[in-house]
Amino acid sequence: MRSTVSLFGLIAFFMFAGNTFANNVTVSGAFDGTEPTMSAAPDSCPGVDVNRFRVAGTITVSSSGSYRFADAGNYFSSYYPQGDIADSVIMIYSGSFDSNNPANNRVASVDEYDDVPLNTGTSYTLVVQHWCEEINGPYAFVIEGQGTVSGDGFTSPAQTIGDFNAGSPTAYFADLDAVVRYRADPKVVDQSGNYYFVDIGEETGGSYMVLRIYENSFDPQNTETNLVYNSNLDSEWGFIGSFLLQAGVNYVFVLAEYTPNSPHVQYVLYPPGPFNFNPGLNGSWTTPGVKAQGILVDVVASQGVLFFAQFTFQDDVVAAATKGGGSTVQSSGGGGSKVQAVIGADDQIWLTAFGLIPDTGNTMTISYENSTGGRFNSETPEATTDSNYGTGYVEGISCDHLVVNWNLPGGVVDTRDYYKAAQDTVPYCQSFAKAAPVSPNW
Repeated sequence: MRSTVSLFGLIAFFMFAGNTFANNVTVSGAFDGTEPTMSAAPDSCPGVDVNRFRVAGTITVSSSGSYRFADAGNYFSSYYPQGDIADSVIMIYSGSFDSNNPANNRVASVDEYDDVPLNTGTSYTLVVQHWCEEINGPYAFVIEGQGTVSGDGFTSPAQTIGDFNAGSPTAYFADLDAVVRYRADPKVVDQSGNYYFVDIGEETGGSYMVLRIYENSFDPQNTETNLVYNSNLDSEWGFIGSFLLQAGVNYVFVLAEYTPNSPHVQYVLYPPGPFNFNPGLNGSWTTPGVKAQGILVDVVASQGVLFFAQFTFQDDVVAAATKGGGSTVQSSGGGGSKVQAVIGADDQIWLTAFGLIPDTGNTMTISYENSTGGRFNSETPEATTDSNYGTGYVEGISCDHLVVNWNLPGGVVDTRDYYKAAQDTVPYCQSFAKAAPVSPNW
């Protein structure tokens, strides 16, 4: 991991400045802890002899020349370790790769960024290895050069790469105290969560950028209106950060040029990882249109269990009224009668449910329980619990949206959407969602 801007980086900047890049690809995947190990790459951190690795894919190039390789995860372990984004070494092999002889056919080993000569007609195998600490999480690196880089599904999302030119719009940004060029990219994400991003323009011979995120719209005449996130310059290398984006909301990503070094801009955006059941879900949940009912969720992460209590009523109120005990029939002023519930009434139901948190996936099976026979705030009579009262499932959509299904006695079967009654713990819940591999289709 770099601690200062290197002389090589400055020289490389002047070499790349003004170039028009024919192709840019982002190669991404994730370490999950099951990878095999081999001897550490030459550019691994000092003292590391063996580390895990993954074969990231193969590439070919359309023209021989120098191609820039840049690791997008280089800074996260210091700035945003909660994202669990891997700091990697990229190794390029000409032809075959043998983990038992990792030096054979290796044409380059790149830690932060470097230029690697590649030739047409050669198939190159790309291997990634942890630089130092073994982090289970996504890696991503960018390759670009004068020719076209071809591989299986390798591309860079259009919003993350581009060029400034004489026709680019300009605006005044107060924090920069300058009128600078900018580009604005509207975006609606389909998954709520923490999105992690990093400017690697400097590594690819481009400009330092400031990323600003606006909700609904961006007005270049009033650049503070609708602003919900401003990266400023988070490090001496450009911006690096994380921001909670909500699914379905209209955002505008604005890249403002921090230093007018080069027309080329490049950043990498990691989407949130898969939904996971975590303590940030704890609290009350309600379903639209159903008043005075809901569930209380309690995730016991140490035990791998989700428990909830569902406060509801009998499926048939009239039937409940005939049981007696907790309900009475009272004459109304109009001469009719109505059911009047009292504390502990038989039409009030307290169902409980629990399930084991899955290792992967966003759906868990739950078992329902029904406790009956007790009395309000009394030790006697002691309530009895039917632990096989029904089954169902909980599907996690986001930190403020669950889908709950139940299949209970008497044909009571349904699936409902539940939403967090209070939003205070939603950011806490989102903090458990690690970054995911970069997708070309974000």
